[in-house]
Formats: sequence, C-alpha cells, structure tokens
Amino acid sequence: MAAAMVLLRSRRKVLLIDEGKPRNERSQGIHNYLTRDGILPADFKEITHSELRNYGEYILKAKVMRAMAQPDGTFTVQDAAGNTYSSKKLLIATGVTDDIPDIPGMPELWGHGVYHCPYCDGWQLSDQVVGLYARKFNGYGMALSLQHLAKEVILFTDGASYLKPLQYRHLTGAGVRIHNTRVTALNCDAGKLTCVTLADGRQIACNSLFTYNGIRYNNELVLQLGGKCNNKGATLINRKQECSVPDVYVAGDTVFDMQFVTVAAAEGVKAAVAIHNALLKEHNAAMAARYAPKQKSAR
Repeated sequence: MAAAMVLLRSRRKVLLIDEGKPRNERSQGIHNYLTRDGILPADFKEITHSELRNYGEYILKAKVMRAMAQPDGTFTVQDAAGNTYSSKKLLIATGVTDDIPDIPGMPELWGHGVYHCPYCDGWQLSDQVVGLYARKFNGYGMALSLQHLAKEVILFTDGASYLKPLQYRHLTGAGVRIHNTRVTALNCDAGKLTCVTLADGRQIACNSLFTYNGIRYNNELVLQLGGKCNNKGATLINRKQECSVPDVYVAGDTVFDMQFVTVAAAEGVKAAVAIHNALLKEHNAAMAARYAPKQKSAR
C-alpha cells in the first residue's frame, strides 16, 4: 500500500490485488508506527485504502494464484477465479505464514494472549508473568530478552532438551523458571490466557505466552517467475527491492529483513521509486530514439 501511494502520486496506473488475509489480522494493535501506535490492523487498512482511493486507485480483493512473464516483457497474474491482469512491472508483497504449534488453545489465542514478537507486543505485557513456548528452537536468547520486559518469565520446552548446562544455569540464576514436561493445552477464561497445562497434570499460571515456531515464506509467485530465494525461502533482492527476475520487485516479510510494518512500508516505498524510475527511463529512451536524427544512407 505504501508502494501504491508513491506510484499513484507519480501518476502511474496501479492495480492493488489484496487477498485480505494479512499476517497481523488477529493482532490487538500495530506498534512501532508513529502516528498510528495501537491502531487495529483492520482500521489501519481501511484508512490506507481510503487515502489511496483519493488518487483513483483500483483495489481488487482476490488471491493471485499464478504469475507469468510474457514474451513482450510484460507480466500476467491470474487470480483464484481465473481472471487475468497484465502489467509492465510487478511488485510482490505476499509476506509469511506463521507456523502455529498444534496445541489446543494456541490457534484460538493467537494474537490476543499468544504472541511471536516482543517488539510488537512486549511493552503492554510489562510486569506480568509471561510464558515462552520454545520446542522447535532454543528459547535461551528470547527468554532473556523477555525478562527485560516481564515480571517473571517461564520457559516451556515441551519435552525438548536443547539447553546447554551453562545456558540452563544462566536462565535459572536469572530467575527464569524452566519446565521440560510436554505441553498439552493452553487454558483461557473469557478469551484470556490463564495457564498452561502440562502432561503430568500441572497447570502453570501465566498472563500471556510468546512463541517462535518458525515461518513459511510465501514465495510461490516469485518461484513461478524463476526468482531466487535463500535456503530459508526468503526472496533475494537488490538494493532497489528488485529480485533476480528483471522488473519484478518484492517487499515486506517475503524478503529477509526485520519483520515490522514500518520496515515493510519502507521497502514498498523503495520499490515504488525504483519502478517509477525504470518506467521513466524506458519512456525517455523511446522518445530519444523517436526524435533521433535519421542517418543518411551512404551512396
């Protein structure tokens, strides 16, 4: 949407195709975004769409299933209904999908009791008892990070034994409680997390829970076009947000960078400026060729 604003104000024709399923749709508020701190994602989206419409943008709610490069250098995308749309340049911002642990209560509390980013949701949980579910990855570093914010931190490894002796002593010495028993459920009351139930029947009280169980980069369109990704699936780009396929730009969480709304917006702006300049360069080259003096044929 940030890219669309820049391009529209540069008098470019823009089609914004939005599936309507952002990563943060269940968040209780966007943070670290000046003038919009705490705004609900749905309200933020409505404001941005309203501002974009002032410039005549066409916003289409659909899911793009395929992206194809055409022989004439343009691109065609196809949505789930089979409709196709063409453009000279293509900006992909398909984000990531969180890998939510398959534990009863975890999906239901995601975004309002269970969180993945301390920078996004840590401040409002200050002085609370905060749990950290970390089975797939070592929770040592994040537990120490949360301790700076919370009254107390409890690490749930869900049966995983990854902590090194020194890490274990460091955490316990810092006051972090560690439970290695398998987690069977998250319990809530009136939509709020109350405790974590362990396989041995114990219920460990906590006000909120953080977890990082991995993400999946939504890079399908990039791969269809022949774009390159790193070994984790993040799209490789240059400093202009252009991927390895010329005229295809990628912004937001799909690339390997800090996953903040503000960062995604900044990347969109960078991509938009690059797209506008590329179109301007092509136009100027065509005009120069048109008005270039014709060479006289040799006799």
